[in-house]
Amino acid sequence: MIVLLSRKVLWSCIGTIVASALIYGGLWAALAFGARDITEDWITKQRQDGWAIAASATRIDGFPGWPVVALEDVAVTAPLEEGAWSWSAERITLVPAAFDLTQLTIRTPGRHTFNAPWATNGPLIANAARADFEIDIDSRGRLQRGHVTLEDTELLDARRVPLVRTSLLDLELALADSTDQTDDVFARFTGRSDNLRPAMNLRPFDPIIRTVRLDADLIGEFQPGRLQDALDAWRQGGGTLEVRRIFLDWPPLTIDAGGTVALDEALQPIAAFSTRITGFKDALRALETNGAIKKGQAASAQVILSLLAKTPPGGDAPELQVPLSIQDQRLTVGPFDVMRVPAVRWE
Repeated sequence: MIVLLSRKVLWSCIGTIVASALIYGGLWAALAFGARDITEDWITKQRQDGWAIAASATRIDGFPGWPVVALEDVAVTAPLEEGAWSWSAERITLVPAAFDLTQLTIRTPGRHTFNAPWATNGPLIANAARADFEIDIDSRGRLQRGHVTLEDTELLDARRVPLVRTSLLDLELALADSTDQTDDVFARFTGRSDNLRPAMNLRPFDPIIRTVRLDADLIGEFQPGRLQDALDAWRQGGGTLEVRRIFLDWPPLTIDAGGTVALDEALQPIAAFSTRITGFKDALRALETNGAIKKGQAASAQVILSLLAKTPPGGDAPELQVPLSIQDQRLTVGPFDVMRVPAVRWE
């Protein structure tokens, strides 16, 4: 009798498990096919709006976890009015948020190729060990917020020459509400980068910027299109980048600043910042050693700047609070014309 009862309990448990598995499998399949249908519907809508989107394969993945949609060999080309740029990736995985169709995570590590009409020297190539893009869209499919996380990433030109590398880039972009007529902010940026290595070696500074942190507002609407034309229209419309804070740990300097960046008629950066700088003595000596400033100028500058510098409470290094400006491709720190800033080429 006890054995018979035990068998009934066992079969009852097995039946419950099988039923639960079937129910879960059915729900997972419904969610998975729903996610795939939403993805395909969205792609169809973008194609109707003039976007060219192609993928060699689409499949559902992720079981038994949350269902995801995987696309292979993805290529996207924007319509002419959106800039006619193109982007391709080896593979992307779309991870919808649970029960919220306005949130999506796009995971696309590996190689990316980006091309645009203004990139006359050929496409840009990016390689990333991790590339996650979290986006929030409105009911009409328009981007409202984006969060980018890149790890062990490098950007190369068409000749495979590295332009910039970073071990971490964490950036959040939030578009301002277009219905708010009292605010000129077009977008807000918050981000950081670690171990940033630009191709341009601004000696005597260390080739690696250990940390960059940025909080900024983009003032004035930025329209898509050819980059030079878009930048010129933005400039003529009074566009500026209002930097609430930028922090750089760039040996031998640390710079903590805030100010405004704009473009002149030649589309070269102009800027005005209030800054707090440490390590300026070592930087001046190195600038003199490398011939960036005339011999003896570093010593006189050190004397003057040392008089202006103060050691903050609890600090172990003097801190210099001076204005910093860029005008006519000249970098000026306080009363000193420090160096020429290389021209930026937008094509």
